[in-house]
Formats: sequence, C-alpha cells, structure tokens
Amino acid sequence: MNNRINQLQNYLFILLGVFVPTSIAVTNFIIGLIAVLWIVEGNFKTKIRYIIASKWMLSLFGLIFLYVLGMLWGDNHLNAGWQFQRLLLLLLFPILATIKIDQQSIKYAVVAFLFTTFVSGLLAILVNNSIISPLSEYWSAIRPGESGAFIKYNYHNVLLALSFSLALYLIIENKTKHTAILTLFILVYALSIFTEKGRAGQVLFNLSAVFYILYYNKRKVVRSMLFFLLLFGFQFLVYNSSGVYKSRFDSVSKIIQTSGGEKVKDIRYLYAQQALEKIFERPIFGNGTGSFGAIFQEEIDDDVKARYYHQHFANHITPHNQYLYVWFEIGIFGLISLILIFYYQIKELLKKRDGIHRTLLPLSFMFLMIVDSYLFIFTLTITYIFLYTIYSRFECE
Repeated sequence: MNNRINQLQNYLFILLGVFVPTSIAVTNFIIGLIAVLWIVEGNFKTKIRYIIASKWMLSLFGLIFLYVLGMLWGDNHLNAGWQFQRLLLLLLFPILATIKIDQQSIKYAVVAFLFTTFVSGLLAILVNNSIISPLSEYWSAIRPGESGAFIKYNYHNVLLALSFSLALYLIIENKTKHTAILTLFILVYALSIFTEKGRAGQVLFNLSAVFYILYYNKRKVVRSMLFFLLLFGFQFLVYNSSGVYKSRFDSVSKIIQTSGGEKVKDIRYLYAQQALEKIFERPIFGNGTGSFGAIFQEEIDDDVKARYYHQHFANHITPHNQYLYVWFEIGIFGLISLILIFYYQIKELLKKRDGIHRTLLPLSFMFLMIVDSYLFIFTLTITYIFLYTIYSRFECE
C-alpha cells in the first residue's frame, strides 16, 4: 500500500515541474493530493523526528507560531485570513522533506521544470513580438493582460531566472549529456527575461551570471574580463533593441539618482518609509498579524495619494518587502525566525557536494524578498519549495 502511495507521490512531484510555471489551479490540486497521501501514508513518528532534527524546519514552525500569537495583539487583523492561507502553503516544505523521492524522479522533475519554463519563455517571446496573440485569447483560464505566457510577467521572469541558474549549473558541472539543448534553453530564457517588464528576474539573471563568472575565473583575470564584456555587451544590445528593458532600466536609474523622489513617484519608497515608521513604534512584537494593509490605508493622507495618483492603495496589503512585512506584523522575533530559515538551509546545502551552487537558490530568494513579499506569493512560494526539495535531495553522481 505504502509503496503505491510513494510511487504516486513521485509522479505528482514530477508534475509540479510542469504545472508550477503554467497553472495555479492544477498546482493547487497536485499539492492537495500530495498532502492527502502524506496523511494516508502515516509513519508520523519518523516524520516528526525528522522535522525536529531540522533547524530550518523548526524555524519555519516558529515563524508560523509567531503569526498565530500575533492575533493576540494589535488593533486590526483585517488581512489575517489572507495571511494564514499563505502560511499554510509553507507546510508543503516539511511534507516534501519527509516523503521518499527517488533520484530518477528528481531528474525527471528537473527536466519537466526546465522544459516547461523554456516553452513559457518561447511563447512569451512570440507574444511580445506579435507573432501570436496573447494566450488568454486561446485559453480562458489565463487572465488577459498578464503577459509572460501563462503567469504574471514578474513571476514569469523570476522562474526563468531560476531556470537559467539551474541550467547553467548542469552545463558547467557536466551533469547533463544535453549541453546543446540546455544552451538553447538559456538563450530563450535570456531573451524572454529581457523583453518583459519584470525587473527582479533581470537582476537575478545578472547576479547569477556574475556569480558564475567570478567563481570559475578567480585567478583568470583576462578570461573573467572577457566574460564580463560579453555580459555587458548583451545588456547594451538588449537596452538598445528592447523598448521594455530600456524603459525599466531608465526608470530604475532615475529612482536611484533621486532616491525615490516625488518626481519619480516610486511607490516602494513610500511602502518602506511607512513600514519603518510603524516598525520603530513597536519593534519587538509588531503591530499584529494581518495589520499592514489597514494601517497603511489609515496612515496615507490625501496629499500622498495625490502624488501617487496611479496607485490603487486598497490593493496593497504588504510593503513589497518580506523582511519589513514580517517585522511590521510580528516583530523582531518574527524577522529573526524568517532569516534563520534561510540561514540553516544554506548551512544544510553547503554540506553537500557542489554545495556552493546549491546555495545560490536560497541566496537568490533572499534577494527577491527585498523587492517583494515573495514568500507569501503562491507561485513563487511553491516554486521555491519545489526547487529547494530538488537542490537539497539531489545526490551528485
């Protein structure tokens, strides 16, 4: 019985590689099935012992516990329901960590994920160049105007950047016999990333490229300079050929030059300013679970709304920064728990063969959490849990 359950769990894990980049609805269904099978499988004593022995999983449960406690203080918990829905997604971490996933299934899952993101990138390129119509016109399940093929453009770009990093690792460390195919995948990832509006994916792509250039050319100055010239040449070419990338690059440059001044009207500076003001009022325990959206609305005066006239303030329930968001709602201990999750994951990955490559995943996600609350965004949360399971459980040959 348990063997059949485990076999089905492996199949479902592979399917996550197909549907995480393409369908939230199907991904939800797969996650639900995995959770049900995990419960039916039983063997809870062994699973609990494994969880208790993992410092990063204890930190994860510590974060969830603090959000529960956060309901006991603060005057407003308007978005607590939304918050707990996101926290439930994090329970997929210990579920995937305690099921038996064989190495063949991990390899198939990698192939499924890289191929699906390649198809997504290719379709996005065709849409952006008006070769085909947006996919929402062919498939009603895709919301119109989302861009980025199947999912929202900024999530699409992040998934492609993570795929780029994984594919590059497989090529450089000779983990594949299909170097030519993965090279084609990387080219498509790059073209799609830099013809979309998502800046996070573009920065992540560049940071990964810089990491690999520096790591493999520590004592080869000339070769590293050539690679940097190639990278900058690519950026220059894209800047002058892609109006989308040029517009995003110029807007970021203006924001940096003016420090988010009123002329630029960058909303993220407003989020950070408002969040930090309230954080310093209650830095230890925070303002309570689900409180940011309501407090943010109350604190924004009409003059500020006039300056940021293009923003729909009612839609913003996080400060677009995971660290500030957690600190704002559940205080400094919540922030420490969040950081410890990734700290202990990095320590775990470093102990493995090719550990330096594996740590690029949590380090990349820690960067992403600076620019948005990605740990509580469905697609990115599931993507990270799925990829971390692969990075932590893949055994090098």
